[in-house]
Amino acid sequence: MKPSKNVVWLSWLIVALALVAAVIGLFYQDGGSAFSFTTLRGQIVQIYGQGLYRYDGPITAVGFRAADAVTLVLAIPLLVASIVLYRRGRLQGGLLLVGMLAYFLYNYGSMAFGAAYNSLFLVYVALFSASLFGLVLSLTSFDLQGLPAHFSKDLPRRGMGLFLVVSGVILALVWLVLSIVPALLQGAAPPEVASSTTFITGVMDEGIVAPTLILSGALLLRRAPIGYLLASMLLVFTVTLGTNLLAAGIAQLLTGVISIGQFIGMTVPFAILTLIATWLTVILFRRFSESAAPLAAKARVAHA
Repeated sequence: MKPSKNVVWLSWLIVALALVAAVIGLFYQDGGSAFSFTTLRGQIVQIYGQGLYRYDGPITAVGFRAADAVTLVLAIPLLVASIVLYRRGRLQGGLLLVGMLAYFLYNYGSMAFGAAYNSLFLVYVALFSASLFGLVLSLTSFDLQGLPAHFSKDLPRRGMGLFLVVSGVILALVWLVLSIVPALLQGAAPPEVASSTTFITGVMDEGIVAPTLILSGALLLRRAPIGYLLASMLLVFTVTLGTNLLAAGIAQLLTGVISIGQFIGMTVPFAILTLIATWLTVILFRRFSESAAPLAAKARVAHA
């Protein structure tokens, strides 16, 4: 792997901007209060009315604040660690970096498209752009053909591949069965739309994340070199995003913006997937070597 200076600079830019966005989003308060709003569909909904996310619905606003906390406590430290390792030419650092860039791309893509317009709009756009180009450039810095040789032969490849495929299917079904399809059958918008005009999270999860999970798992099961890279990226991404979703669900339950039934239906499945992804990610990095030679030698001996 040849580290890219452009990736390093873009990643440090993400650290700086995400720190600003998360601190303001989490701690800024303006003393406002909730108010009612009539949507384009004639529905009367509650608006959060406080802090940076005062024009978002309560569920969305509380979720964004939880995401800010996870970004500060977990995502930024992991991104910093990955940048340092990647800059030193460590393959493990590169695998961690692509996973974290995927997380920041998803998180700030969601905020750029889904958060009600606020004073940090340009910051969200800059974070989305830097994450997108940083991820693309970082993925091209790997030697794909040589990457599989860095993983131990006892890597649970089949289990990881099946987990990614199942995760993609579950993610797609959760939104389809619990939200999108029932709303379509009723001729209404999903509850998650609230004061927005469309279901941004549904677009990203159904159109990008779920298919990528399924594709990466299938490629890993086929031993395709790019499957090892995508699987590593998505395991790190799933752990970080899953922690984000779990924190959001707990915060939403504690503030009373969702019921215990909604918490069980929407948050618990993601919590279980996050725990499994964490276990698999630990195994992935423990079964990885910076040098491919020892693993290749073992493979030749075993073959003989």
